Amino acid sequence: MSFTRACCTIPPVQSDYQPIGSIETLGDLTVYTVGSKDAKKAIVVIYDIFGFYPNTKQFCDVLANFCGYKIIMPDLFYGKPYKYEDMGDVSKLLNWIGKLGSFEVIYPLIERVKAKLQNEGVVAAGLVGFCWGAKIAVQITAVDSFFAAASMIHPSFIDVKDAEKANAPILAIPSKDEKDMTEYMAVLAKKPFGDLCEHYRFDDVHHGFAASRAD
Repeated sequence: MSFTRACCTIPPVQSDYQPIGSIETLGDLTVYTVGSKDAKKAIVVIYDIFGFYPNTKQFCDVLANFCGYKIIMPDLFYGKPYKYEDMGDVSKLLNWIGKLGSFEVIYPLIERVKAKLQNEGVVAAGLVGFCWGAKIAVQITAVDSFFAAASMIHPSFIDVKDAEKANAPILAIPSKDEKDMTEYMAVLAKKPFGDLCEHYRFDDVHHGFAASRAD
């Protein structure tokens, strides 16, 4: 399994972006939503370690405008994302993610989001995961057919075992800071949906370029 060390060294950018979506609550879980309220398809976004960051919400806004789907991003860290002052401490970050960002912790929260979407008439959804969330997104496809595809954007914790268990088409978008994903994609290519999987590597941008570290 490959951990992207840039995750622990590149800080989020300063942003004054004003999101256009809305905040809703599912019990004690806050979600950011944007896009068509009547859409039958949705995309669930799993953010990076800096949580509900303006630039990550901006990604959701752009995605909603582009695809016409309902976009929903749950606040999986309950308003307590990773602290900037702890940047650089790899062991602390790994311990923090292990407690708050494991599949066992996150998937029940995604199930709550799924129930909300189904109640609103959504019949299928995709997943977009940034950094650690990319791993979670692929893991979810292995256990839940409601999610028909997953995108891994500047992924961390890349593990071929996740590719072996994946059960939906995967789009991989690594940056210059991620390990080579050729082996990962070769495993996916052997799946029944292998011809639907795609891999685009961007060696001119850094880890986090599409979320909280996006300029």
